[in-house]
Amino acid sequence: MAIGGKGWFSWAKPSRIPARGVLGVISFFGFFVNYMLRVNINIAIVSMTGGTGANTTSTASDIITSECISENWKSMNMLDNETLLKEQNSAESGGAEFPWNSGQQGIVLGSFYWSYIISLVPGGMLAERFGTKLVYGGANLMLGLAALAIPTAARLDFNLLIAIRLLQGLAAGMTWPAMHSMTSRWIPPHERSKFVSSYMGNAVGTAVTYPLCGILIDTYGWESAFYVPALICVAWCVWWWLCAFDSPKQHPRISQEELEYLQKNVVTSKEKLKLSIKEVLKSPPFWALMVANTGSIWAFMTIITYGPTYLKVVHGFNIKENGLLSGLPNLSRFMGSLFFSWIIDSMIAAKKCTITCARKVATAIAEIMPAALFLLMGNMGCNAPAEVAVLTVASLFGGCASSGPIVNSVDLAPNFAGTLMGMISIASMSGGFLVPLIVGSIIEENQSMAQWQYVFIIASVLNVLCTVVFSIWGSGQVQSWNEPKNESSDKKEEEDATIEPLHA
Repeated sequence: MAIGGKGWFSWAKPSRIPARGVLGVISFFGFFVNYMLRVNINIAIVSMTGGTGANTTSTASDIITSECISENWKSMNMLDNETLLKEQNSAESGGAEFPWNSGQQGIVLGSFYWSYIISLVPGGMLAERFGTKLVYGGANLMLGLAALAIPTAARLDFNLLIAIRLLQGLAAGMTWPAMHSMTSRWIPPHERSKFVSSYMGNAVGTAVTYPLCGILIDTYGWESAFYVPALICVAWCVWWWLCAFDSPKQHPRISQEELEYLQKNVVTSKEKLKLSIKEVLKSPPFWALMVANTGSIWAFMTIITYGPTYLKVVHGFNIKENGLLSGLPNLSRFMGSLFFSWIIDSMIAAKKCTITCARKVATAIAEIMPAALFLLMGNMGCNAPAEVAVLTVASLFGGCASSGPIVNSVDLAPNFAGTLMGMISIASMSGGFLVPLIVGSIIEENQSMAQWQYVFIIASVLNVLCTVVFSIWGSGQVQSWNEPKNESSDKKEEEDATIEPLHA
C-alpha cells in the first residue's frame, strides 16, 4: 500500500505509520496545549473577579435591546431591563479575590497580544536558524512555566501579572511561524494541506478548555485552571523533545524508504540563505496571501469572539447554553479542516489541479461560503437554533483555510516559510484588534438584531473582497526570492515536480 499517495488510510497500521505522521500528531497536541494556555484565563478571570467590572455608567434601560429579548421578557412577565441588570450583578458578585475593574481586566487579557505580535517574525527566523524543535518546543515550555506562575504573580502584584502575560505572548507568537519552518522541511506539496490541518489542534484545544476549566474551577478553585493545563503542556514538551526532529535526515528511527521518498519530494536549500525583504514586498502573491489571511482571520474572529455574545444579547442564551456554542464552531472548524485537506491534497496528488488552483479553490471555500452564511444572520427571526447551526456550518467551511491561505506561505517560499508566516500574521492578526473595536462601536448602545446584521455584513463583504484579490494575484508556485543565490536546481517549480508514492 502506498503511504505517500493513498492518503490517511495507509497510515492506520502502527507498523506503517511514517515519521511525518507521528510529527503531525505531536503537532496537533502542541497547538492543543498552546491554546489551552491562551484561553484558560478567559474563564478563570470570571472566578478571580467574581464577574464584576462591567461598565456601570449606563443602565440597561439606556441600551436598545434585541427584539427577541424583549419578547422573552414580556412572556416571562419581567418588569424591566434595570431590574434584570440588578439581579444579574447581584448573582455574579461576591467571593471576588481581585477587585479589578473592566479596564484592568482588559489589560490582563489584552497584554498577551501586545508582545505576541512582536515575536511573530523573530519566531520564524529563529526556527530557520536554530531549528523548530528548539524554538517551538521551547516556546510552549515557556508558555507552560509562565502559567504555573500566574496565581502567585496575581496575588503579589498586578504589574508582575502583566509581565507574566507579556512573557506568555512573546512565547506564543513564535509557535505558528516556527512550525511552518518544520512543515517546509518534512512535508511534500501534495500532503501539506493534511499536515497543516494538525494546526487546528488549536480549535479542539479551545473547545475542550472551556468546559474543562469550568469543572476544575468549580471543584478545585480558579488556580487549577492554570496548574492543570500547564502540567499537561510540560508533559507534551517531553514527548516533543523525544519524538520531534528538525529534518528527516536527523530522525534516528525513520525508515530508509521514507527518508529517500522525502529527500526526493521535499526540496529546500541546504545552504543558509538570506531573505530579500525588498523582493518579497514587490511580490504580488505575497500581498495576495496577506489579504486572504486577513479575510480568514476576520471571519474566524467574528464567529469565535462574537458568536457567543450575539446569542447572549440577541437571543438571551445563558452561560451554559453559550458554553455549547463556544465548543461547536471550534470542533466544526477542525472537522472541516480534515475533510477539505483530504480532498485538496488528493486533487494535487492525482494532478487534477495545480497547487495554485488548489489554494485558490480552498480560499474561496473558506471565505465565500462563510460570507454567504453570514448574510442569513438576523434574517431568520428569533430562531436561535437555526442561527447556531449557521455559525457552526460557517466555521466548518472556514476550516478549509488550512488548505488555502494558512499553508500557502510554504508553497511560495519553502526556505523562508517561518519568516513569511510571521510577516503575514502581523497584518492578518490586525483582525484580532480591529474586530472588537468595530463591533463594539456598532453595538455599544444598540443591541438589536438589525444592528447586529451590520457586524456580519462587514465580515461577509470583507471575505468576498479578499477572495477576489487572492483569485487574481494568488499563486502556489515557488517564488524567485525563495532562492536568492539562484542555484542550478532552483528554477524548477514544485507544481511541475513528479510526485511518486512511497510504497510500504
